[in-house]
Amino acid sequence: MNFLKHMKDRIGYLIVYFINTLLIILTMNLTLIISHVHVTRGNILYAFLISTVLFIIFMIYDYLRMKPFYSYLNRALDGKGDLDSILNISETRTEEQAIFNQILEESYRGYADKLAKYEENQKQYVYFINQWVHQMKTPVSVINLLIQDKSNENINGTLESIAEENEKITHGLEMMLYNARLTQFNLDFKVDKVDILSLVRQVINNNKKSLIRHSIYPKIICSEPVYVETDSKWIVFVINQILVNAIKYSKDVDLEEKHITFEIKDEGNKIVLSIEDQGIGIPKEDRSRVFNAFFTGKNGRKTSESTGMGMYLSKRICNELGHGLTFESEEGKGTKFFIIFYKGKTIFNTEA
Repeated sequence: MNFLKHMKDRIGYLIVYFINTLLIILTMNLTLIISHVHVTRGNILYAFLISTVLFIIFMIYDYLRMKPFYSYLNRALDGKGDLDSILNISETRTEEQAIFNQILEESYRGYADKLAKYEENQKQYVYFINQWVHQMKTPVSVINLLIQDKSNENINGTLESIAEENEKITHGLEMMLYNARLTQFNLDFKVDKVDILSLVRQVINNNKKSLIRHSIYPKIICSEPVYVETDSKWIVFVINQILVNAIKYSKDVDLEEKHITFEIKDEGNKIVLSIEDQGIGIPKEDRSRVFNAFFTGKNGRKTSESTGMGMYLSKRICNELGHGLTFESEEGKGTKFFIIFYKGKTIFNTEA
């Protein structure tokens, strides 16, 4: 910005200054006339000239004072959005410039935080896609082998094996779908008063083939409907994920009778749904990272079925719904998960 544009921006100052100068000269002249003192026109012009010179000097000083800031604006404009040129502001010389600089820094900090969060989410999503595709290859390959095995005369056994692999694909697709929906959680949830006992029975029924196949018997400790405020679709996913994991890590345990126990307790200010299995348990060194994204742990590395996303998604869903999700486990003796529904304190987090 040059000096003429600087003056143009301050045309209001110029008008006010000269009007003020003229009023002062006029007032003094009237006072002198009343006192019968004559003032020549030359003296009036001289006073006006002095005021004009002082005003021009002040404008030059003001322009020189603002010139570094104008240079910064020109660099930022010439940079065409380059962050280095925009953020490289010169020293501030006015309160206005200081406020502008502060706003710029805070805006950039907020932008950087959002960008980092987006990049992290994108990185996790891409990694999850890769893990998921790798996981889906196994059941697809098994199904292809079963179909191509012409010598297998046990049709029922083959169909049962295909059904088992199909369940894995279905579960993987469901996890992918919920992971995608979670990014827009605030647009995809509806809070209702639901019977948690009914939801537990629904999840058990959805997994009854897998339970029967591995001789695992569900046990429910609750006889009456228990109502909680939640989103039935999201909480069913969480319960289902815990049950699927319980089956996965209990199916090879050598017991005469294997149980997965569902218990619903009303503890006054909260309702707790616990899901306990008799599986292999979680090693002590892995317990602090169970809810971390992509963490499969010692047990997960024993199978190609684990992406390390199931419990991460479950924890995020519970956090969004304002519910608690904790667990206790002992290696070799099983794991017990707790979904905690707080009465009257459910806070729905709508920030994705």
